[in-house]
Amino acid sequence: MPAVADEVLLDLLSPGARKWLASQGQRKSYDDGTLIHNRGDTDAAMGIVISGQVRLFQLRPNGSQTFVSMIRVGAHYGDILLFYGNQRTHNAMAIGPTVVDHYSPAAFAKLLENAEIVQALYKISAIRLGRAMAMSDDLRVLPRDAHLAKILLNQWRQRGKNDWIAAVQEDLAGMIGVTTMTLSKSLTRMRDEGLIETGYRKMRVLDPDALRAWLKNRIAG
Repeated sequence: MPAVADEVLLDLLSPGARKWLASQGQRKSYDDGTLIHNRGDTDAAMGIVISGQVRLFQLRPNGSQTFVSMIRVGAHYGDILLFYGNQRTHNAMAIGPTVVDHYSPAAFAKLLENAEIVQALYKISAIRLGRAMAMSDDLRVLPRDAHLAKILLNQWRQRGKNDWIAAVQEDLAGMIGVTTMTLSKSLTRMRDEGLIETGYRKMRVLDPDALRAWLKNRIAG
């Protein structure tokens, strides 16, 4: 399932810092589909995914869900609550058997005494801000199928040459602001042109160079 942000905190830390970081958290395991927290909960804490994935989403009054992000192994989430506000802004669900290290406000304050961890957190925050601004620009100016192509290329860079990308069409549609029917038409065009391959809840980029060229022409056109 596509991740909006691909920065991984644990990848930026030395083995010693990772070990110390793990010692400061509270580790919990969740079964597939378990709600880790709900929007509005006041248990402000940062989480780091140790195994599995955490899906962040918003639940709408009509019962539908709006996908926000997928947090993968080694990445963190929820730290903003420790600086601003104390209520969860999104629902979080375990995707597959999932393990998360949780850091309370007191534990997080201790993390901020570690210069290596602070530097990594700051770097990731800066990158995420830049990416959020770029995504906002894409939503305003790019055709939706071009925005979709950029997301798929980003996932290809994360996952590797031929790896399948776990993807739910409803989540992809929510990311680029279209209906699932419109998204399906865009995916079908890309598939028919030999750019991607689709399967049940998954897809992969077959020809990234051709997809980049297609994206360039789509933007220019």
